[in-house]
Amino acid sequence: MAGTRRVKTPYPLPYVYVNKGRVEYRPRVSFEDREQGVPVDKGGFLKPPIKLGVEGDSLEDITKAWLAAKSSIRRETVYKTCTLYWILDKYQHSRKYAELAPSSQKRNKNLIKILEHKLEINGKPATLGDLHIKAINKPLFRALAERRLNDYRASGNKGEVQVNREITLISSALSWAVSNLPELAELGIHENPLLKIEKIKEHQNERYITDQEYEIQYQIAAEVSDYLQPVMELTYLTASRGIETLDLKLSDCSEIGIKTTRRKGSRDNIILWSPRLLAAKEAALALHKSRKIRQIDPHLIPGFSGGALAKSTLDAAFQRLKNLMESRGLADTYFSLHLLKAKGVSDSDDKGIAGHVTEAMRQRYDVKVHEHKPAR
Repeated sequence: MAGTRRVKTPYPLPYVYVNKGRVEYRPRVSFEDREQGVPVDKGGFLKPPIKLGVEGDSLEDITKAWLAAKSSIRRETVYKTCTLYWILDKYQHSRKYAELAPSSQKRNKNLIKILEHKLEINGKPATLGDLHIKAINKPLFRALAERRLNDYRASGNKGEVQVNREITLISSALSWAVSNLPELAELGIHENPLLKIEKIKEHQNERYITDQEYEIQYQIAAEVSDYLQPVMELTYLTASRGIETLDLKLSDCSEIGIKTTRRKGSRDNIILWSPRLLAAKEAALALHKSRKIRQIDPHLIPGFSGGALAKSTLDAAFQRLKNLMESRGLADTYFSLHLLKAKGVSDSDDKGIAGHVTEAMRQRYDVKVHEHKPAR
């Protein structure tokens, strides 16, 4: 708020002064606006002041000019504010972001590095994070996606999934921003400029893990960590994602089978006991003897401290397993844990074992080449 006016003027408006016949607007600038580059003098006031008119102009004319000056400063500040760095920072501090699963937030810490992608803005070196909301459009981001895909491939990675996730994170932040940040509305932006952007096609994995390949990796897994074999068996036999296997608790085991809590929209289900599944459960329970289990209802696959086994720990173990198999000339035999879900669906007589709610998803995971009798 403006303080008590020390110099009386005919214009009782905050921060309006008469200086050598000029009527000027010289407000105190907030720290946030200073951070955005609004120039100030040593006292923190706008420098240079904005001329509203000359001494003798009517109060009505000066008031109109004063309102226009306030609006122009606001527009300039908002324009300098609304970069991708600023929007993503606001999004990460929002309630919606806080409600994301911890695993999603952890993954986003890596995805957000896309903001550091180097580019030019008005002929000057900059990063994607410096890009203003007004400059964001689908053609620009499609070209960006292609460049990043080429970079990933050049480094030996596939890249399709990673690039799509990066663009999705930006788009999610923009969707939140247009609904929650008044600064975007002041710029006339009421819709996510990346809404329904076309994604890079992700090639469906069509590899079927044979029983022989499974057995080779299963035996070597025992050399890496004591929990890898039970994890592999439970994941395969229940046709689960690796993270779903880690979610399993002792209370999920009943007299008839094991209850799986599915993610990504799949339906929870109970997988009935078989001799092999019972053996996998017993192998998992054997791990409890070497762990400090304090929970009343512990995880079936416990971590070394007795709590849940972290996904990052499991990923690191599989990386060690991959390195070990490569050192033995078995690089082509190695498979990721996620492929065991496809093997489970493919090998099961019940194609609904994984809880998929659509036929398209069931067929996506059924990668086995089926045999059929001839038409005649």
